[in-house]
Amino acid sequence: MAKPIALQIVYPELPPREFSLNARVHWSRKYSVGIDVQNDIVLLLLEQGWSMSPLERAVVRFKIGLPDKRRRDMDNLISACKPLLDALTGRVIFDDKIGAVDVEYSWFESPRKPQTIIEVEERSGDCRGWLPASRTGSTASSAWATG
Repeated sequence: MAKPIALQIVYPELPPREFSLNARVHWSRKYSVGIDVQNDIVLLLLEQGWSMSPLERAVVRFKIGLPDKRRRDMDNLISACKPLLDALTGRVIFDDKIGAVDVEYSWFESPRKPQTIIEVEERSGDCRGWLPASRTGSTASSAWATG
């Protein structure tokens, strides 16, 4: 039986493009946007009345609602989620290191309404981190090492 979702936040925008792998922005602009996004997430947490202590092990899901049919690189959307994950660290999840959190990304069509849905649920046992499910455990390290 799956654990219930501990938290669901609807961020009413796409992840910031300044954090895309292809972004060519000055570090101060990137820093400023990151702080703004983190403040927005904290406000959404306060609105929901989040009062639990941070989860030691968690699964964080980013569901990205794309407002149009433009072609987008998923890897750029994934990297742009960094300030969103950073905002959860220390507040909702204890740490975002590999082994403490699983992060999953998906997208869906959201006509004319960009949004990012963030779901967090508690996870028991070890987390997979960023590795695909087929490459977890001890075989993963040897598979990646011989790569």
